[in-house]
Amino acid sequence: NLGEIKYPPAKEAKFSFSEGLLSVFEGKIVVKASAEITPTVALGKQVLRGSFSFQACNDVNCFAPQTLNFEIPFFVSDKKAAAVEVKKVEATPEEKKSGDAIVAAEIVKQEQPENAIEFTSDELRAKRVLEKGLPYAILAFFIFGLAINLTPCVYPVIPLTVGYFGGQSGRSKGSSFVMALFYVVGIAIVFAALGLISGLAGKQWGFLFQSPWFVIAVTVIILAMAASMFGAFEITIPAWLSSSLGKSREGNIGALIMGLTVGIVITPCAAGIIIGLVGLVAKLGIVAKGTLLFFIMGLGLGLPYLFLATFSGLINKLPQSGMWMVWVKQLFGVLLIGVALYFFLPQAKHVPNMSNFFFGLLAIFGGLLLGFLDHSPGYTKKFKIGRAIFGILVIILGIVLVNSGLKEKEAGIDWIHYEQGTVEQLAAPDKPVFLDFYAEWCAPCKEMDRVTFSDDAVIEKAQNFTMIKIDCTKPSEKVKKFMDQWNVTGMPTFIFINPRGEEVKELRAIGFVPPEKFLPMMDKAAQ
Repeated sequence: NLGEIKYPPAKEAKFSFSEGLLSVFEGKIVVKASAEITPTVALGKQVLRGSFSFQACNDVNCFAPQTLNFEIPFFVSDKKAAAVEVKKVEATPEEKKSGDAIVAAEIVKQEQPENAIEFTSDELRAKRVLEKGLPYAILAFFIFGLAINLTPCVYPVIPLTVGYFGGQSGRSKGSSFVMALFYVVGIAIVFAALGLISGLAGKQWGFLFQSPWFVIAVTVIILAMAASMFGAFEITIPAWLSSSLGKSREGNIGALIMGLTVGIVITPCAAGIIIGLVGLVAKLGIVAKGTLLFFIMGLGLGLPYLFLATFSGLINKLPQSGMWMVWVKQLFGVLLIGVALYFFLPQAKHVPNMSNFFFGLLAIFGGLLLGFLDHSPGYTKKFKIGRAIFGILVIILGIVLVNSGLKEKEAGIDWIHYEQGTVEQLAAPDKPVFLDFYAEWCAPCKEMDRVTFSDDAVIEKAQNFTMIKIDCTKPSEKVKKFMDQWNVTGMPTFIFINPRGEEVKELRAIGFVPPEKFLPMMDKAAQ
């Protein structure tokens, strides 16, 4: 059993690619750890196997993260403690020259780091909101909870709630409020359990999002929920659960149990709305915050019941159910299609990276449907005017997004994303070639995309090149061989190949290159 691992004090350093100080180690360091031999270990010669991960950086760029496996032979005697002998490995002349770190154990094999969950740029923004922008996330989930009350499946619970509390005779307003609070907390507990399960599942389930087939399955489920919002089929309260609502339970504990029951009843009704949020929390694996956010969503859902239970007469103030509730369902249907796009687009490798374009098309469709296309009887004149205004605003938003997506595609560099093959197979005849070896963890790579590769002059010159991007975040065997072929060790690495198929070695660069320096390099490579 391995005990506590003790690292030496780290140094706080500011790098050109970091926003704040980073904790780093320099030079040779010693990491200590204690180990205890368990009774099940056989006597005699044994081998302790382990691994450690590291990433080497300078002020400009970083090497790829690496995981090194090691083996330490030791001998187990019949004494309680066993001595561990470490064979020190001396540096080779090449290692001394390059300044590579020397490991105080014999290195057996070098491997790439274990798989990590990948996130698209849109998902990273959502991740940052959920992990850092907690107040905004709390507000959003609270509003989602309130909105669930507008679905027709949930709406009948309101008079049942009022009927339950109306039967608790002889209580003051204060006592009724406390009882209603227990009721709402019961609902919130059910939703918190959803968040907890999603967050815990994310520790393992999140890796399933690496599989395109799993993401497609999730997308199909979400689209099915969207279809239910458009009336393809109905999700109703199960009869056995609905009947349990009529059973009278007195006192605060009884109200809590009723709240738990209502929460369970509402969950299938709200499945279409919450399934996307459950999937996102599962993918992010945020256990504590996922539980909190779903608890907040439950409180948002239960807020109207808090007041209705305390002031039962408010039931007469509620709007009557009608066509407006069908419109709300259609709104949720459009939103669910958006969630399906959110999950599916990153898997569509051959679809242009224009998320704004596709979400814009959805907004235009939603604006037309919600504002103008539904001619069912039952809508009031005021509601028709309101939905038309809403539809126009959504259509305008959609047009802006579509235009933004098209400009994004037109203005960007037309990259070829390397999967396999050789440069000769990918390059156009008599055209210079540019190779960009990048990784998602590489800050200078992102700076290149944001600054240099978005520069108008660079984009214009790039039309005369075959521009190839090689993703080294989690390289396949073919990508590893391609990296070895071009002797790539750090990210980002830029390689120019002239029209004759020869590398222009003096133009090879590692790290961020601003546009004013990159443009002359392109000119020289084109000669």
